[in-house]
Amino acid sequence: MTGKWIGAFLLCVLFSLLCVYLAGWQMDRKEAMDYTNSRIAENYEAAPETFAEAGGNFERMDPDLQWQPVEMTGSYHPEDEALVRNRPHNGQVGFEVLVPFTTEEGQTVILDRGWMPTGDNNTAPAQEVPAPPEGTVTVTARLHAPEDSTGRQSPDGQLPSIDLTDYAQRLDYPVQQGAYGIMASEDPSPAQTPQALAAPEQDAGPNLSYSLQWYAFAVLIYVAYGWCARQKVRNDRLDAQLAAELEEYYGAFYDEQGRYIGEDDEAVVRRRMEMIDDMPRHMKAIVRPKPARKRRGVTDEEAEDADLDALAEAEAPRRSR
Repeated sequence: MTGKWIGAFLLCVLFSLLCVYLAGWQMDRKEAMDYTNSRIAENYEAAPETFAEAGGNFERMDPDLQWQPVEMTGSYHPEDEALVRNRPHNGQVGFEVLVPFTTEEGQTVILDRGWMPTGDNNTAPAQEVPAPPEGTVTVTARLHAPEDSTGRQSPDGQLPSIDLTDYAQRLDYPVQQGAYGIMASEDPSPAQTPQALAAPEQDAGPNLSYSLQWYAFAVLIYVAYGWCARQKVRNDRLDAQLAAELEEYYGAFYDEQGRYIGEDDEAVVRRRMEMIDDMPRHMKAIVRPKPARKRRGVTDEEAEDADLDALAEAEAPRRSR
């Protein structure tokens, strides 16, 4: 085995290791998505917990309680309402409405009351945002982790993302920044509310198939290497056969002392020999001997023709008599 083939094999090893790594990475993503789906399935329609039981998650979010409903009683701060820009909903872009809510326990959390479509200029909602209920309200909201800062600026009263740290800096009182609540219900229920946000999708995604594909590539690279090596051995054998045949053919033009004894012009013969020697490797396949094909079985047509020939040969002597 030459250094070229050893190097090619080492490249195959490196490629297969990379494929195995990428397959594992895709499998990790699948497991993360499975975990998210399990949290949705277990928590989204779960019975609401009280603020005393789960309210601490608004300060420090437990990932296992994502989408868990929490029931709390308190009052809104409508004067500090904020609109989150560029929020998709049912194929449209609009705003999500955030309002601070102070519970009876004295802690202020941020609630997402729903979605509003944009107007013609995309800088404000298409209609006036419905006000939250006044006075004491009992709400049920689902826990959700905050978003990261986008680093973008936004007009007064608007936010580029649900970054609770950014929102808290715009308020004159402290708010919990570990999580916010997505509105599920309000009591008393107002006559008009923003559109409720859709339930999260449980999508398995293509990560499992991608992982299996990478594992397949890790195996197929060795299959390809083996096929190329087999072709190299076969071609070398045929090249040796070609060289022997050419040597035998052109050897007939010279005697043992090297004198030309052919009938054609020697210059023409030498040129033919040089053409074979100078021929690129990929062109030598044209003159390379073809492997003998295995004879296929006799077809019905061939058997019938053989029977007719035998019958004709048997009748020929009779006709000659």
